Amino acid sequence: MKNTARLKERIARAFTKSMERADVSRDIAFHMTDWDHNVDDLLRLYDNPDGFTDDEIVNIVIQFLAHVPNHVAAAKKLAGVGPIEDIFDVGVLAEDD
Repeated sequence: MKNTARLKERIARAFTKSMERADVSRDIAFHMTDWDHNVDDLLRLYDNPDGFTDDEIVNIVIQFLAHVPNHVAAAKKLAGVGPIEDIFDVGVLAEDD
């Protein structure tokens, strides 16, 4: 993603203005931009789903799932939107066996 640094700065500035907490705003910006490479990979997959092998698809999805949700959960909490919830009742807060 070409605009990561600019986006990170812009998110931080927007949240600093609305919540008047520069430290928290910077943390939100970090959590919303640290996974830019995962977005790039996922967008390539969305644009051309038949251009990847099954193993490549699994790798892209697993890398996304392993990295992105915790950043999104942290950003959500820091932004004051609340904690992660198990709205689909699939046990997202329970440990895997």
